[in-house]
Amino acid sequence: MNILVLSDAVLPDHVGGISKSLFVEMKELAARQHAMVVVSKRLKRDSPLYELRDGYEHYRYWVPDPKSIFYRLYPFFSLREIPLLVARLHKDFHFDVAYVHNPFQAVALGKCPASIKYAYVFYAPATLEIELDALGGKYGWATPLVRLVNWWVKMKEKEALARAERIIVRSKFIEKEMSQLYREVGTHKTVRIPLGVDTQRFAFVQDPMSIREKLGLPLDRPILLTVRRLVARMGLENLITAMSYVARRVPDVLLLVGGQGYLENILRTKVHQLHLDYNVKFLGFIPEESLPKYYQAADLFVLPTMALEGFGLVTIEAWSCGTPVVATSIGANAEVVGALGNEFLCQDTTAEAIAERIIWWVEHGITSELRKFCREYCEKNFSSQHVANSIEKVLWDVAMGH
Repeated sequence: MNILVLSDAVLPDHVGGISKSLFVEMKELAARQHAMVVVSKRLKRDSPLYELRDGYEHYRYWVPDPKSIFYRLYPFFSLREIPLLVARLHKDFHFDVAYVHNPFQAVALGKCPASIKYAYVFYAPATLEIELDALGGKYGWATPLVRLVNWWVKMKEKEALARAERIIVRSKFIEKEMSQLYREVGTHKTVRIPLGVDTQRFAFVQDPMSIREKLGLPLDRPILLTVRRLVARMGLENLITAMSYVARRVPDVLLLVGGQGYLENILRTKVHQLHLDYNVKFLGFIPEESLPKYYQAADLFVLPTMALEGFGLVTIEAWSCGTPVVATSIGANAEVVGALGNEFLCQDTTAEAIAERIIWWVEHGITSELRKFCREYCEKNFSSQHVANSIEKVLWDVAMGH
């Protein structure tokens, strides 16, 4: 197939759950001899508008610089730039199908003179993500304006779903959210396919001590890890409060926090106020080449989500490395993490409930058998090859008009 991929970004332009999982899928599709053209925003001024990369051709279109106050207007630039760019590319590549990962890009594709059928991935309701970020203070003085525009976002997301030949959701939770928001759209054409992980890159390690030595981490302390954007819905404030309870019971415990976001200063202040400087260490942004090692070095990964967990790519990345995951039962966590057993789920999202699960696992110990079980479960259900089989079938069905 000749596949057009529309996404905000892919690796290495941007590191995030969507761009990472998409990159893994593209790698598998390219290995199966499908020709791919990626169209995405230009997020860096020095990025070329065209690149020939390993397995695909990459075209970028202009949007305001992400550091600019005008960047929030990028949906309008997508609506303007994509129809003309895709029409020009279609003359050369004759696309059989489009694989779309952003609602504004899906709507823009519908305005293209060339008629290209598409499968659309509904990761989470964009309008709810915007509202949660507004509540968390992301938009500052612009919050009232953002909320005013949010009705338009919902309208465009509904349009993207309505025009799609197939809708891919990553979890039962997101399928339910979509149904509640857009009842009359999509129920008859929805397919549930989980995220995938490169199990070779996120390699299994049964004994994390050798990795800890390489990273300069202590060998004699229980190590917890969380890797999240430092934003409101991730539940990191509750996790830090939970660490005050955990540290009383397990004084030498160490939590590593990877990621960046607008809550970083607030979280650092909270750590200092709770006298947890010995027990909590902020790693900042963890480069992709180093990320597997941190998973491998940890005894336990903690996912303290407060709202709207659409799947949790970090869960399967941790499992792939053999590291068990403890999570709140919010969103898709209940079905993804809970599939391994209720002992991996916190009773609720409170700091006390998170602390209780951490303490239970640290005191019971993480066995080599458990690490091996996590890896095997991940390989069976979430390997990039397994997920790509399902993605490929959906794209074939759309291309053939099934």
